[in-house]
Amino acid sequence: MGSSEVPARTTSPTLDFGRCFTFLTEDPDWVKKLLIGGAFTFASILLVGAFFVAGYLSRFMKAVAAGSARPLPEWDDLGGIFQDGLRVVGLYVLYGVGLVVAVALLACPFGLMFGGLAAFTREGAAQDALGAIGGLGILLAYGVMLVLGLLLQLVTPAALVRVVFKESLSAGFEFRAVFEFIRRNIGNYLLALVVFLLSNFLAQFGVILCCVGVFPAIFWAYLTLGYALGETVRLNPASVG
Repeated sequence: MGSSEVPARTTSPTLDFGRCFTFLTEDPDWVKKLLIGGAFTFASILLVGAFFVAGYLSRFMKAVAAGSARPLPEWDDLGGIFQDGLRVVGLYVLYGVGLVVAVALLACPFGLMFGGLAAFTREGAAQDALGAIGGLGILLAYGVMLVLGLLLQLVTPAALVRVVFKESLSAGFEFRAVFEFIRRNIGNYLLALVVFLLSNFLAQFGVILCCVGVFPAIFWAYLTLGYALGETVRLNPASVG
């Protein structure tokens, strides 16, 4: 009579929460690299800088996942960094467009239907009621947008990991694989989100430096997320698929 073996359940080691905030100063050129990143973060206002920030983040995450002692890349290959950023920016743009389209598909028909009926209704009470229903429908759609936006914020980092390590924009839309990555790294993934929320909050204090330090601080917040996600991949590389 044959015996069946149940494979042992394996879990990846826990992310070093504290090092997510201290890794930066381990690089002797961290000030220079941070200031350059801050300049490109400022240039993101005109969109072009976003490609360089995203490309640098992509290279940084790969270096962290590879276990590099000093994972901060040099800013010496701007053309390559720009190209690496195209996929990442494309992911965020398409996710944002998808959210807007989803809300529009929900809100516009509802608002047009009840708003149109209100316009053709002669009775004042009925017209007001239909107009109010139309307004509530649009308000409901915005509520749905907030919920979807929150879910998008929770899922996008996992999609970012897929795009970076698969080097394919389409990998960010393989939703089964995206959710599988979250499931297989749920503890570290949630820690990565907490790291980003905390660093993003701390980055707001850059305004104390009269705006000179705001953009480097924001860039630092991006790096903390990149470090946490890169470490998550390093600790469980098979989860990327």
